[in-house]
Amino acid sequence: MTVADVKEILVGWDAGEPVSGIARRLGYTRPTVRKYVRAAERLGLRRGGEQRGEAGWAELTVQAIGQVAQQRTPGVVSASLADYHTYLEEWVGTVQVTVLYQRLRDEQGLAASWGTFYRYVAAHWPGRLARRPRATVRLCDPRPGLEAQVDFFYAGLWEDRQAARRRRLYAFLMTLSHSRHQFLYPVLAEDGQAWLAGHVAAFTYFGGVPKRVVLDNLSAGISHADRYDPRSNRAYGELARHYGFLVDPARVAQPTDKPRVERGVQYARESFFRGRDLDDLAAWRVAARLWCTEVAGERIHGTTGERPLVSFRAREQGLLQPLPARPWEAVIWTSGVVQADCHLRAGGAWYSVPYAHIRQTLEVRLGERVVEIYDGATLVTSHPRRERGRVTRTEHYPTAGRIFLTLNPLACRREAQTLGPAAGQLVEQLLAEPTLTRLREAQAVLRLADRYLGARVERACGRALAAEDGRFRTVRAILERDLDQQEPEPTPLAAVTGAFLRGPGAFGEEAGR
Repeated sequence: MTVADVKEILVGWDAGEPVSGIARRLGYTRPTVRKYVRAAERLGLRRGGEQRGEAGWAELTVQAIGQVAQQRTPGVVSASLADYHTYLEEWVGTVQVTVLYQRLRDEQGLAASWGTFYRYVAAHWPGRLARRPRATVRLCDPRPGLEAQVDFFYAGLWEDRQAARRRRLYAFLMTLSHSRHQFLYPVLAEDGQAWLAGHVAAFTYFGGVPKRVVLDNLSAGISHADRYDPRSNRAYGELARHYGFLVDPARVAQPTDKPRVERGVQYARESFFRGRDLDDLAAWRVAARLWCTEVAGERIHGTTGERPLVSFRAREQGLLQPLPARPWEAVIWTSGVVQADCHLRAGGAWYSVPYAHIRQTLEVRLGERVVEIYDGATLVTSHPRRERGRVTRTEHYPTAGRIFLTLNPLACRREAQTLGPAAGQLVEQLLAEPTLTRLREAQAVLRLADRYLGARVERACGRALAAEDGRFRTVRAILERDLDQQEPEPTPLAAVTGAFLRGPGAFGEEAGR
């Protein structure tokens, strides 16, 4: 605290200003203000009791500061630091203070806390603790259309009325470095899908693509952070090649490498998200797009002194790379271990892989319509994408397995035909999907003929097909409950109500009577 601030405290209090008002005006805590006021009271200060000139207030201020300083008598622990004064005199300013504290504590049994130690060092060698000023080299703004900077940030909690719960809301922000025009894209997670979708939406909004994108080393875009040789992940690499821009990651933990988007994060958080509440994510995105154009784009930027939208349209929009003719197909890269049944799991479904890759971890590219499985850079196989279930190609099994899957279904079909048409149709439906699971289920249906008469199995298959549930468990339940021996309940006919109809003449006769 400076002498001028202490004088301001005493003058304000003497004029009748409360302690809380002084603390709020000067930015100090109330105990701090009260400490100096009480010290001045001990020196004779009475509120409104004496008129003082500038010299009188200066003298009282110095005396009050001295009173407060005298109250800070060092304790036993802090006084023990004097034993290390010669050691500290030699090394403070050469060795980091934290290292000196750690060595004295661990090697010489220093009992003082870190706060006490630091205050002792700061009191005796304040000049050695001052940080050396760092020179800053201000880079010129990139040429129009050359660079964009991107970032993810947390926007706050949001009441999702559709899901009836509170959710964490995040945002993707892209800023064009020359014009400072920006695009804001609210998302529900800082994951790879949101990262890619944000880029696609931003390029569509700008109507073009910059030549370089500067980003953090987040896992959604960078798989291996390195100062000189960073690696982007496969999905982000595909996106960059599709749109034709260069991925230029910032240094790790160096936000100053992308200051234009960093400054925009706080602005977007305060100007757009603060105090705003919308019903769903789609409404957030519509409002954000409108805000980018009508609010953020029309403000006078503090650095450039221009409106970002005007600068963008005048100098930058025409120099962006054109959007590709083919739309971007969103992809997800993941991995899976090939199980003993020659399938791996990816995206909720199971896909077959040649048996030579059993127990290997393969990379999977999940496209919107096609799933591709890779061993390094080599394409192993591809399948149509499914949300769930199993997708199998019999040629992926070894020779014995292919023979088993080929010959056994033929045998099952022949045996089912001997039971009857209903059994043949049910088994045919089960074998429509060439997997071992369905083959075992068809065999289980046929084995029911070992426990029940073939005619009963045929009737049970017929009732299961009529119920549109041609599964083994349904046929077994029908047989166990003897439902196949009961006549199916007839479909109730609609009740027919007779009507007594008379022509117009009948009403005439009634009227004439």
